[in-house]
Amino acid sequence: MNFGVSVHHIVKITEPLVRVLRLVDGDEKPAMGYLYEAMDRAKEEIKVRMKHKVSLYGPYVQVIDSRWDRQLYSHLHAVGCFLNPAIYFRPTFTKKSEVHRGLLATIMILVCNAEIQDKISSQLDEYKKSIGDFGMSLAIRQREKLNLVSWWEQFGLGTPELRSFSIRALSQCCSAIGCERNWSIFENVHSKRRNRLEHKRTNDLVFIRYNLKLRERNIRRTKNTFDPISLDNIDLMAEWVAEEPGLLDEDDLNWDNLNAPIAPVNVEDDDEVIVLNEDIEDDNRVVKENKRRVLARSFDTPYDSPADGFNPYAVDGVDDNDVFDFGEFDKE
Repeated sequence: MNFGVSVHHIVKITEPLVRVLRLVDGDEKPAMGYLYEAMDRAKEEIKVRMKHKVSLYGPYVQVIDSRWDRQLYSHLHAVGCFLNPAIYFRPTFTKKSEVHRGLLATIMILVCNAEIQDKISSQLDEYKKSIGDFGMSLAIRQREKLNLVSWWEQFGLGTPELRSFSIRALSQCCSAIGCERNWSIFENVHSKRRNRLEHKRTNDLVFIRYNLKLRERNIRRTKNTFDPISLDNIDLMAEWVAEEPGLLDEDDLNWDNLNAPIAPVNVEDDDEVIVLNEDIEDDNRVVKENKRRVLARSFDTPYDSPADGFNPYAVDGVDDNDVFDFGEFDKE
């Protein structure tokens, strides 16, 4: 078997398993309700790719089952499959008894109250037989469309104990850490000083370090819970105590300030005192001068490239030596 054929053979075996790992590591939705079925489909796909020859797929499936049973499998996987209506009510699903045993074992572990255990057990028949809200046409249509937790929140109101248990079980997180080694943490633990640690001791240290990192990440996520749009987070007392200063201090306003538009001048200084009336006259003089310039330019022709001897301020019928009277404009 040459290199190309060997690589193709390895890809056919590992591709279905990689898909399962990507499902587990995904952040879009909890994978607990799909992992059990995903592993079964992966093994079936490997058998199909090996053309159902036991001599070809047998060794690989044996390794997968051994790793799954001894390290990866949990009763929660069976519970997720049982509580997933898109899988449990599928006509081709044939492992109802196996996942039901896992469900009962999980109920005994997660629910300590015997009375609640009895209620959940009695409410399971409504789910398995699609009675009540579970049998609504809307609930049936939403089995494969809606998120599992949302589906139980909407259609499990008639079975409150089973609904609470289902939401708790389906919300559990999955991780592919059992199928891979976190080399960054492993290298940190397995340093030169600790290179003689036993295998179990090393795995325990890596497990603790990884869980501490997960805890720190969750703390960072829940640290900033402020919602800028939430009305519950508006602190009226803080705004009243730390009120922003106004742009205008109304306490300093009085009629004396309003009657004095300019700052008071110290007459005793040697500087020249400017009278307000003189400023007004100067402003009027500037306005009149601007009027004259505007009037003169109103008679202008375009002078982007003026001809020789052209006077842009000349007026038709008026000699250059004549004086134009602007008195009528001064009267305005």
